[in-house]
Amino acid sequence: MRRPPLRLIPALFLVISLLSVSSSAAQEEKLGPRLLSLLAVTSPGERVPVIVRMQQPLAVQTLARPSHLTGHNRAQERSKLIHALKAHAAKQRQPLEKRLAHHGITEARPLWLINGTALQATPAEIVDISRLPEVAAISLDQTIELPEIIPAQASGPAEPNINLVNAPSLWALGYNGQGVTVAIMDTGVDINHPDLGPRWRGGSNSWFDPYGEHPLLPTDRDGHGTQVTGLILGGNFSGAYIGVAPDAQWIAVKIFADDGEARSSAIHASFQWLLDPDNNPDTDDAPDIVNNSWGYEASPNICDTLSREFQVDVQALQAAGMTVLFAAGNTGPATSSSIAPANYPESFAVGSVGTSTSPTLISSFSARGPSACDGTIYPEMVAPGFEVWTSDLTAGGAFPGSYLLATGTSFSTPQVSGVMALLRSAFPYITASDLETSLKQSATDLGTVGPDHTYGYGLVNALAAFKYLAGLQNIDITDSIYPENDQVVAFGSVMSGTSAAASVRVRNASSVPLTLGSTDTSAIREPFSVVSDACSTRVLPPGETCTIALRFAPSMPGSFSANLGILSDAVDEKQATITLSGAGNTPPVAPQPLTPASGETVGTTVTFSWLPATDAEGDAVAQFLVYSPHADFSFATTRQVATVPAALLGAGGLLLGALLAGLARRRDLAIGLILVMLIMAIAACGGGGSGGDDDTTTSAAAQSTSVSGLVSGTTYYWKMVARDSYGAETQSTTRTILVQ
Repeated sequence: MRRPPLRLIPALFLVISLLSVSSSAAQEEKLGPRLLSLLAVTSPGERVPVIVRMQQPLAVQTLARPSHLTGHNRAQERSKLIHALKAHAAKQRQPLEKRLAHHGITEARPLWLINGTALQATPAEIVDISRLPEVAAISLDQTIELPEIIPAQASGPAEPNINLVNAPSLWALGYNGQGVTVAIMDTGVDINHPDLGPRWRGGSNSWFDPYGEHPLLPTDRDGHGTQVTGLILGGNFSGAYIGVAPDAQWIAVKIFADDGEARSSAIHASFQWLLDPDNNPDTDDAPDIVNNSWGYEASPNICDTLSREFQVDVQALQAAGMTVLFAAGNTGPATSSSIAPANYPESFAVGSVGTSTSPTLISSFSARGPSACDGTIYPEMVAPGFEVWTSDLTAGGAFPGSYLLATGTSFSTPQVSGVMALLRSAFPYITASDLETSLKQSATDLGTVGPDHTYGYGLVNALAAFKYLAGLQNIDITDSIYPENDQVVAFGSVMSGTSAAASVRVRNASSVPLTLGSTDTSAIREPFSVVSDACSTRVLPPGETCTIALRFAPSMPGSFSANLGILSDAVDEKQATITLSGAGNTPPVAPQPLTPASGETVGTTVTFSWLPATDAEGDAVAQFLVYSPHADFSFATTRQVATVPAALLGAGGLLLGALLAGLARRRDLAIGLILVMLIMAIAACGGGGSGGDDDTTTSAAAQSTSVSGLVSGTTYYWKMVARDSYGAETQSTTRTILVQ
């Protein structure tokens, strides 16, 4: 056992002595090992910020029923809940207030929502307070760091994320978020931004700064909260809407101080404020939706007492009929990387889709489940969180047209909040539980069939959720080949004489039965075939799935396509056409890296060289250099460096003999063709042109390109990729270099 330093022994002895006056074991349990350790190294006169929790907290679930009520009845139940919480906490706090007065502690913040009090006290005072039988526990008032924004890799305004969640479909029906209030718990909001300022609810009950740094008007010194808010309800000052629900209103609490840290007591006070913003329980001014783009990212896959710090708060807001969303965390791609508070059973966690190559592929940083708290599906669902266009700080209004591309689950979460706002404007009296259920049951299924710990229930779909709540038939068609939801089954390149299998999945994404007609296979021709069909003339109950199995078996080179028709009574989609595509083809042989050698130390400018790709059928082959500071090639740079041109004389000399035999009667043409073949063969073996911005050179034996601007002190991973005209890709082995 390691001994404490000599300078800590007096303080440690003091704490032990104080505890020994009464039941030491009971006091240690109240204080906990972390706080005890801190007190042991704190000088006697130094004050420590703590949260004191009293015995017998109220079970909020038994006090109110607003999650099952609507309108005026819900407001009455919320009022009862707030009155009960305040009265109970005030009564329980009386012995503590006497003890604080005895010690001359005059500054303390009541936290009636959790039946506690935040204060600062010396080690001796804290130990003395813990002796009160009415005190249940004392914990450190800890801090949380602001989530980092993952740098964007592209530039230019674009709002494809708004279309991807299907928000404009609800706008067309007249639902833009009107009548809905969304609360943002973040760094604040820049009220001077033209896309946000007009949507602030206004008044003394729409802004709360627990630190008192900016008590009058919404302010944001960091930008994170401004970016989050833009994605929920931002307008179209940029020329296109950046927010999902542009007619919703916002209120905000500044849980992060200007220094970027959030103290637990301030977060408790903020949750408490949201339940009763005007400090009058008889007026119902609480928000409908609460967006939280923060969490314990430094401690993934943990659900202990420390990480459950805010569970009672979330339970109280949920009991009051609010929907509470949290960012799932940028702790992926490892499995079991959930974070608190997103992994609470009461929270609604949102992950991110979007990569440099696809808008619906899971983002490498997005946290994976299962939930560390209860083992359930984590996250609940996903939304676009890769390079999404949103509002940014305006420097006090000096730069009103301020925007940026943001990446992270912090920015996928507000889009789900926005979809919830659209649905609440369409169904004002919907309960929080029904709202969450509609999103999960109507989401576009991605990844493995059914809910999983990567995509959750799938990609949020505003129109599908609307149909679910409206009792309208709705069909969700995906397939087993990525991207799953594009209604194209792309078998890709399959070697002639072999076969590949795939399947189409049909799911009833509505709350009522879905009737399917006979599957239309009239346009299916060889080399495609339907292996089995479990969908024709079937009635699917809500949430049920059926499958159609397909096969592609090309007997010769070439490109092929066909169509599959799925009939149903789904609203606005009576017949869905699924396109089948594939190519009979032999994949190319990938370029082989030559230099630098794996593990070699290089400068910031590097010349990469490789042996060029080859193709047995003589297809044109595009070659790419791919490099990244990440082993999984997330945020990689991909550059086309050279193309091996098409040639009738491929690596195996295919087709040349047959062509020459057919042209043997024309001696002059045959001779000319032979010369052309020889030139093309030489080009295929050693030629190639440059592509992109690279300085590419070629020789008969090898090709090379130079790359500048690599970051010193960084290990890079690089590889070569070959892609033929049929889309078949092969990759070389991966090498590493250390830039110095």
